[in-house]
Amino acid sequence: MISEFFIMAKFVVKIQGQTFSTKKSLKEKCKEILNSYKDGARLNLFDKEFMIDFFTQLAKSNKLKGLKIVEVYVRKSKKFPNLQFWIKREDGTETDISYLNCISPRKQIDEISDACRRAVESIIMEYKFKHVYPTTSVLSGQSIVCIDEAEVDHYDMDFVELVNNWVSLNGGEEKIYSKINETEDGSEITEFTDGALVESFIQYHNSHTHLRLITVEENRKRKKKKL
Repeated sequence: MISEFFIMAKFVVKIQGQTFSTKKSLKEKCKEILNSYKDGARLNLFDKEFMIDFFTQLAKSNKLKGLKIVEVYVRKSKKFPNLQFWIKREDGTETDISYLNCISPRKQIDEISDACRRAVESIIMEYKFKHVYPTTSVLSGQSIVCIDEAEVDHYDMDFVELVNNWVSLNGGEEKIYSKINETEDGSEITEFTDGALVESFIQYHNSHTHLRLITVEENRKRKKKKL
């Protein structure tokens, strides 16, 4: 059984007889296991028992679906250039699963934000590709040599504020969250399942914010400043 509690704000979890007193130490353990395998590999017995115990205790119920985990694999992500865990349930169904989200669960608004970004992805990419490179950052005048050095930034209303305002105008988090595919097996891309919501956000996005090109470093600094 899971032993998770706070003593003076201290995180403690016991898995397979090993006690982890911080989220960082548990993340490092899972990352170590993940990176010790190649794409398509099945975990050995020792690592499998550890990760099954880990996922059984900490994974969201929609990932387990009330079933036991019988196998754990490592596969390359379809979306990102990294490896990820996959689990096989006792009924033979499989899904990708994030150990990071198990340790530090994402908020509903974070999943909604991902779906919103997916909705306007083609708009952002079109804006990025229409520029002739080299060009310069609107913020600093710094040179942007090629498209890989460019990031598209929202201004007048930043993306976080944009999403929060739109969610409030369209029924709130619970209603919007129920219309994304976050619970589907193997759904690496979080997106809305309701086409009307996609169009609604696109229209709100296009009428309430503007885009500008900045450097990757400037974008990283702006994100850190908002944290």
